Amino acid sequence: MLSRIAVRLATIGAIKGRTLVGDNVLDSQIGVLDVDGAGALRTEAKKPFIAVYVDSSEASDQAGGRSLHRAGLTELVIEYGITTTMAELNQETGETVLGGIGIPATDAAMEFYLDSVGRQIANTLSDPDNAWAEIWRGLSNRVVRVDRRRASDAEGVRIAAQQIVLTLDLLSDPVFGEEIADTSIWARLLAAMQEENHPYLASINALLGSGAEGTDQGTRRRYGLTLEELTAMLAGEVSPGATIQSVTTSGA
Repeated sequence: MLSRIAVRLATIGAIKGRTLVGDNVLDSQIGVLDVDGAGALRTEAKKPFIAVYVDSSEASDQAGGRSLHRAGLTELVIEYGITTTMAELNQETGETVLGGIGIPATDAAMEFYLDSVGRQIANTLSDPDNAWAEIWRGLSNRVVRVDRRRASDAEGVRIAAQQIVLTLDLLSDPVFGEEIADTSIWARLLAAMQEENHPYLASINALLGSGAEGTDQGTRRRYGLTLEELTAMLAGEVSPGATIQSVTTSGA
């Protein structure tokens, strides 16, 4: 689903470089936090991180249609963590401190660090002057639910992590091959990706169906209709080989 891809890209674009973890914002690395065979929390990350991924989503069609373009309620997960091994040495005092806040790497300090990152994430996604955050906000109708969770492990290397799980009412995907309006959030997303020379840009355009032929099938694609159903809906007559465009015109 394009809306799932888009909200993930916008989240990463908005928060990268704007929290204590700097640019270490990971795309869909779901296993960055793991639980080993003994039940201990572990990570292979070498420095404080944020990982962004999209989890489950649910959309229901109460009108009884077959549209597959709706994202519905979608869980966006922002996970962030730190371990004692990620601390830095203060050359002046000889103390091991947490980068960015400069205090000794105690359990309490690690929790403070994570709460600070969580606050920075919320501030950034709400920032009206952040272009990617503005795109992020435009990709959903509303934030339905906010869950905040934490995990820690005192065995071996101490690790602490938190999650922000945002349940978003995401916009529907654009219908394949339909023209993207210059004023739409999708046009703004493409422009931002173009400006950054984003490696996914060509793939996103292909998934949108940019320049694709056969866009007269847009009505059927949007509502999941058969040709016969569309004909009945428009009270038009269909000749063999008729296109959706001709049916729409004759039924108008």
